[in-house]
Amino acid sequence: MVVTCEISFDNNVHGTFYAGQLVNGCATLKCDRSKEVQAVLLRVVGYSITKWSEKSLGSSKLYAGREDYLASNTYLLGSEQNNNRHTIQAGVHSYNFACQLPYQCPSSFEGRYGCIRYIVKVLLIRPWKFDQAYTKGFTVLKMLDLNFDTPQLRSAAHSEGYRTFCCGPCKTDPLKLELNLPQAGYVPGQKIPVTVVVVNSSSVAVSELRLSLVMLVRYYSVSPEHSRVERIIISRAKGDSVLKQCTRSLTIELPVPSTPPTCVELSNIIQIAYQVEVEALVKSLREQQLMVMPVTIGTIPLAVSGIVVQQPPRRSAHYEGPRSRRDPPDELPMVTALGSVPNDLTPNSTVSELPKYEESRHTQRGNINEEELHAFGINEFAPLYPVYSIPSPTPVLSANTRNAGFVNQSFIK
Repeated sequence: MVVTCEISFDNNVHGTFYAGQLVNGCATLKCDRSKEVQAVLLRVVGYSITKWSEKSLGSSKLYAGREDYLASNTYLLGSEQNNNRHTIQAGVHSYNFACQLPYQCPSSFEGRYGCIRYIVKVLLIRPWKFDQAYTKGFTVLKMLDLNFDTPQLRSAAHSEGYRTFCCGPCKTDPLKLELNLPQAGYVPGQKIPVTVVVVNSSSVAVSELRLSLVMLVRYYSVSPEHSRVERIIISRAKGDSVLKQCTRSLTIELPVPSTPPTCVELSNIIQIAYQVEVEALVKSLREQQLMVMPVTIGTIPLAVSGIVVQQPPRRSAHYEGPRSRRDPPDELPMVTALGSVPNDLTPNSTVSELPKYEESRHTQRGNINEEELHAFGINEFAPLYPVYSIPSPTPVLSANTRNAGFVNQSFIK
């Protein structure tokens, strides 16, 4: 006997939803002959799990955690409350379903040591044999509008640091790095224009600048309580060398590929953050100077003059999720927002820009049937994230940050 089940979503070919939206669709059972079941159950579930092991003193210790966000059960036929048998006749049977997503859902994510996963599942319940499961994954995205959720992300960001090399009488004058970003919030599809000013007052040359956009994922376990951080470089770029006793300014773009939005609040066992890293290599001494700047990756971009971005339905213009029970750790930076929403966010043009939805290339593909013994259909699933085709912000340039190199006058004898 052959039974198949196709699960589809209404007017949503990508199967991508925002937290708070209604997930509706159709489950279609096809039987080549009649089949007896106790019940046909449709479940819509959302949860996060973490799992990894660590070795210590020759033994391995397992760490695991789980958090549930959604569990909706609808009997399409029969019930588990009684032992009555029901017959599914040969042919095609279609069942419509609908489920409201909670507003506090974190974004879908598939990682090395855990996942945040949302699934529609149809179960043919047969206590006398074994249950058959048919599953389909879908993507849920946290609404992170950079214009409203974190208004300070529109401001330029600046950081600087100093580093000397060697010690005692051989100690060099400082190598200074300045890092400038035109804003601290971006969306996939944009490029981050990173302006780096290197004031090399030392007696050693900087052989190369390395820039990276880094995704940081912290996984928590519940039994026993523990955590670990996964560091993923999702974008790289290089800059030129800087001679000793010279100053050089460079603006280098870091692409933002398809990637999950920043989330350090809605899940208590998986937190995601991003940072820009700039590393100045001094190969002669096998040393380097590292500068770090936290950035936030959203799902709705900052307003750009001349472009209107069509947005999915939302509950309100300003939505704040509940605070996590855990404070965000130092390894997971995020630029926080204060103050009121600016009044000049409405562009003047009627041009509209819809995002494409793409799979992240730097995260894992998950097995959505790993909890089922008798599952049918495709096991692999990868969430899809919005990717925009909109202008990137203008680099930060000032009188002291031009794309040029010059000798430090103070070092000319």
